[in-house]
Amino acid sequence: MALAPVPKLVLGSVAFAIFWVLAVFPAVPLLPLLIFFCGMFITVDGFNKTGIPGALWDVMEPYSRVNSASGIAILALVILILSNVASNVPTVLLLGGPVAASAAAISPDYEKKAWLILAWASTVAGNLSLLGSAANLIVCEQARRAPNIAYTLTFWNHLKFGLPSTLVITAIGLTLIR
Repeated sequence: MALAPVPKLVLGSVAFAIFWVLAVFPAVPLLPLLIFFCGMFITVDGFNKTGIPGALWDVMEPYSRVNSASGIAILALVILILSNVASNVPTVLLLGGPVAASAAAISPDYEKKAWLILAWASTVAGNLSLLGSAANLIVCEQARRAPNIAYTLTFWNHLKFGLPSTLVITAIGLTLIR
């Protein structure tokens, strides 16, 4: 008997596990988020394999070098935007290698700086909008389900506070990274 190829085996196992959990724990409130995360990682991997992220980085890289203030600002802006389009975890997965390689080509010290910038900007980017961090989505869902308030936090309500505070905090943090 021939064994199934590894990807089919893994996907089959994941599908089985999801259906098993749904059958055994149908009222688990965070289960949709777990499924969301699985889908997000699969999507990011597929998107990365298209070559589009690499091509976009090739365009942005000359302007996003960490050896100048303007390069750092542009890199941080790219990270902030991508973190709020694709969420911060996929942004780090997509940009980590290319950003580090670009900085390492300048010097090892700049590579360390690049990792700090990526960590700082992607973390703080989570505050900008509801989509910036999975934690925001969890808070939204829990607030909506809260028995005493049932508060619906909208994208725009969050953005009113998230945008200015994220820009200020990002700028302050970038000046501290050496």
